Amino acid sequence: MYLLPLLTTVLFSTALAHTWNEQLSVIESGNFVGSNGYPRGYVSRTIPGFYDDMMTYQLPPPKDTSRTRVNDSDFLCAPTQRTSNQTQSFPRLSAWPGAHVAMKYLENGHVTLPQNTPGKPLGGGTIFVFGTSQPIENELLVDVLEWTTDGTGGDRRGKLIAAQNFDDGRCYQINAGNISLTRQQEFPDPVEGQPGSVHEQWCETDVAIPSDVSINSTYTVYWVWQWPTAPGTLGALEGKDEYYTTCSDIDILAGLIQSTTPNPLPQQDPQKSAVPHYQNRSAYRSNPL
Repeated sequence: MYLLPLLTTVLFSTALAHTWNEQLSVIESGNFVGSNGYPRGYVSRTIPGFYDDMMTYQLPPPKDTSRTRVNDSDFLCAPTQRTSNQTQSFPRLSAWPGAHVAMKYLENGHVTLPQNTPGKPLGGGTIFVFGTSQPIENELLVDVLEWTTDGTGGDRRGKLIAAQNFDDGRCYQINAGNISLTRQQEFPDPVEGQPGSVHEQWCETDVAIPSDVSINSTYTVYWVWQWPTAPGTLGALEGKDEYYTTCSDIDILAGLIQSTTPNPLPQQDPQKSAVPHYQNRSAYRSNPL
């Protein structure tokens, strides 16, 4: 008789969790190939004492309750991700010019339990991915938001390479919400070798590495989730900016390089195929400004 109240509490609390780009995978002919790559300073969920704030980076900072807008004091990358650094056993991705890459993340209820976060945009908000061959340590969010698809925006050090809805149309958290239950049936994601098993389906942002990026170089990608609260929402009468970012580096090589890194890791999504429309996804909102 205590199951329903407990379930309601769990559903509400998980929807309040936040999200980061957790892994990167190359896509070939619709399937993930090679070994996963990981963001700078990656912290695995399997380490003892893991908690979300080890990877969550929110702007404006949640402790700064006086601000509702981002400004030029907001560094784009978390302190642990402002320089190129990889955690041991979690290497950066290897890809090539023109390759398609899936940047994967958990939806944490933002897709399947939208009723828990009123005032948020359709599609769970927008993921913008910016790429540069000239990253700087103290990159500012407001500067990068000015980069454009043709590379002529802002300081011209980089460009906008993807704008897609947070909801990829397939992903789901395992919960009792109608959206999750429907997607569990439509898009089953069993663990390999365990037919009938149920596993959370991760979301993905799909990007193409620009064809003009040099081989034997490093290309930096900034995953920026724009998830504002609309004006008039309780607690945000004037509206409120809310961004989450993850910063990653990709080794640009002439082709796919295999390694001994498991793909996927045990705690990660067993899905082997990208969403069907990975090459031509669009967003409700395509301009970050």
